[in-house]
Amino acid sequence: MRSVLGWVRAIVTLAAFSAATVAHALPPGAFVALCYHEVRDDVRDYPDPYAVDSSALVAQFEWLRGNGYTPVSLQEIVAARSGGKPLPDKAVLLTFDDAYLSFYTRVYPLLREFRYPALLGVVGKWIDEPQGAAEQYGEKGSVPAASFPTWGQLREMAASGLVELSSHSYDLHRGTLANPQGNLQPVGTSRLYAAGTYEGDASWLARVRDDLQRNSSTIERETGRRPRAVVWPYGSYNNELVRIAAELGMPIALTLEDGPNTADVPLAAVRRILIAHNPTLPEFAAAMRGPQDPQPVRVVEVSLDDVYSADPQMEDRNLSVLLERIKTLAPSHVYLQAYSDPAGAGQTEALYFPNRHLTMRADLFSRVAWQLATRAEVKIFAMLPPDALRLPASDIAEIYADLARHASFNGLVFMREGPLAAEGTARYIEFTRQLAERAGAWRAPLRIVRGIRADSMHALLNDASLAQALAEMAASSDHVAVSSPPERAGVDFARAAATLQSLVPGARSGRSDTGKLLVLLRRGEDDAAGERLALQMRALQLNGVLNFGYHRNRFAADQPPLARIAPAMSLRTYPR
Repeated sequence: MRSVLGWVRAIVTLAAFSAATVAHALPPGAFVALCYHEVRDDVRDYPDPYAVDSSALVAQFEWLRGNGYTPVSLQEIVAARSGGKPLPDKAVLLTFDDAYLSFYTRVYPLLREFRYPALLGVVGKWIDEPQGAAEQYGEKGSVPAASFPTWGQLREMAASGLVELSSHSYDLHRGTLANPQGNLQPVGTSRLYAAGTYEGDASWLARVRDDLQRNSSTIERETGRRPRAVVWPYGSYNNELVRIAAELGMPIALTLEDGPNTADVPLAAVRRILIAHNPTLPEFAAAMRGPQDPQPVRVVEVSLDDVYSADPQMEDRNLSVLLERIKTLAPSHVYLQAYSDPAGAGQTEALYFPNRHLTMRADLFSRVAWQLATRAEVKIFAMLPPDALRLPASDIAEIYADLARHASFNGLVFMREGPLAAEGTARYIEFTRQLAERAGAWRAPLRIVRGIRADSMHALLNDASLAQALAEMAASSDHVAVSSPPERAGVDFARAAATLQSLVPGARSGRSDTGKLLVLLRRGEDDAAGERLALQMRALQLNGVLNFGYHRNRFAADQPPLARIAPAMSLRTYPR
């Protein structure tokens, strides 16, 4: 069974620091938040992906001071957002999760030396355990309670004015059995699974509310101050959790989403850069500065019909083959079909997750999504076309909510079929926005990809409504996907790629936005070796299309051939 620490690995998918998007100069009012965990003197001797060496932390504090960054308190951020004193340029919020004893023995003295404020996430159960007891902590196994500070030590730090305590839950920082195959997933956002049934809404709501209430009350009883911020365990949360936390007096929530906290980022979803793998100082500096260009996206579309088998052993083998293929290809994203459509007809009457309206072919989406995210370190986007469900809109909305209840994923893909009339596009955008909102109640944050499938490249490039439709989708989506048919006679693919690139404008600027367009290629039946598909990928890159992938991934038959497609897909071979 997979440990929930894999969830954190899934969030840091592309590389330890490559995903941070902090620019050299933050806009006025913005701040960067850093997320640390344990600080030790022996990290190199006893590696821990979430521990930082004591000397490295000193060097990082010195680097912040020497490069014009100013650590600020949570109170300063709240005041600035409320119209008070503006934040200084290059403001930084230092946060430490899990409240290890090392925070008291190593970090707290540094904070006093540098006069740096910090936010500390406290797991109440870990502090409450008797000193002779041992607490289960993910892959670390049984950790002595002496690894955590006492309430007296926490009171001392809170009284100093440098350390603010936040809630990291009372007992949600662990995994729970979340599907029939035995995957352990974050207990805060997962439905408990037992004896073939999943926990219901009322039970889940009561459970998480009681936990968050208990931790806030415990911290208030022990320190005299009730926390106003919550740090989501493993960065896993949903909109219902955000609502509950606000009702309990915690309107501020910290996530593990990347990037700077500009004025448009709410304090209910504070972004943080995860400091992991004990970075060198140049690596830390690179994380603070962040990449200056859009990061390329590579996508593999996977159908669960190719994984499913009535024979459990065959299904296990299919999943193993898929995992090894994805590890070799190393895409950034997998678009995972949550419905059954063996014939590829675009219609379905069966789904791969528990739901209220259609047959469940197998309870498979949760397992495959989790394994891909934690073992292959990719982002999972669920594909569930509304027009393939052939149900009333209210039923479709409930199906999307059911998907989010029972599986962990990062986004939704809405691929549209048929004509591109402007009024139809507007209706489609609004309907899919409502579906994403229903899913977001149980799984957040969710990225949105909207796109179109075309019968032919010729028809696609000559559709008079295409430019307007793409513009509307670009304004309301994280990416705009164009599903390209196999190359046919008379079509100059390089020219077609350049044309598509010019049709996707920025949401606000009206200029070409190279970060939004995503092209999904399809291998032709006459391209068994995958040579033409690989050439098309290169043509996309040469024409400035950063983001691309392919469908459908017939991994059991090695189609398209891995040896041919891996170099063309690789960000290592052609990073830009």
